[in-house]
Amino acid sequence: MAPRKEKTEKATADQGTAMIIEYLKKQNRPYSATDISANLHNKVTKTYAAKVLKELHESQVVAGKGAGKQWVYHAIQDPDDAMSLEDLATMDKEIADLRATIATAKANEKLMRANLVSVNATLSTVELRSSVSLLELEKKEIIARLGPLRSGNVKPVLPEEKEAVDKAWREWSRKASSRRKICMELWAISTEEMEPGKTRKELWEELGLEGDE
Repeated sequence: MAPRKEKTEKATADQGTAMIIEYLKKQNRPYSATDISANLHNKVTKTYAAKVLKELHESQVVAGKGAGKQWVYHAIQDPDDAMSLEDLATMDKEIADLRATIATAKANEKLMRANLVSVNATLSTVELRSSVSLLELEKKEIIARLGPLRSGNVKPVLPEEKEAVDKAWREWSRKASSRRKICMELWAISTEEMEPGKTRKELWEELGLEGDE
């Protein structure tokens, strides 16, 4: 069974007249009686709207004009309600300022969204928090290491002294490498001709290499 259409409550004569006048003032454009009745959801009938509009036009409450086979009506404009050129210029400036503000806001929103996408694509919130925790620990360690230096108990090393130490280290490293090579070659030859029953440890001690083991 099809649902019943709700019956629209009709306005009284005074209510209908007031509704028509208020509607024309609010919309501020021409309407026919049919349009007004439909736009008011049939609270005033088309016949009643046509009758009231004709009476209002004759009493110069609203303005009317023939448009083909029907009449259209609109609210009468009050010249005192018109805005001055200064008011219009101020309004135009406000509109331009608002448009500029909106454009800037949209640009900032686009930039922030791009930054958010970039951050989410690299590290998650959990990873960022973990990274921050590690950096804080590293900071504490560095501060602890800087403590003795700031107290003045550690004598600073001059560049000349550092260079001399580095040079000595490189020289002795080359000597140690050469000595190790000679030792390994000697050890290889000795083990090839090692006497039966003699252990490698005994041979090592015999060659006087106890300190180099």
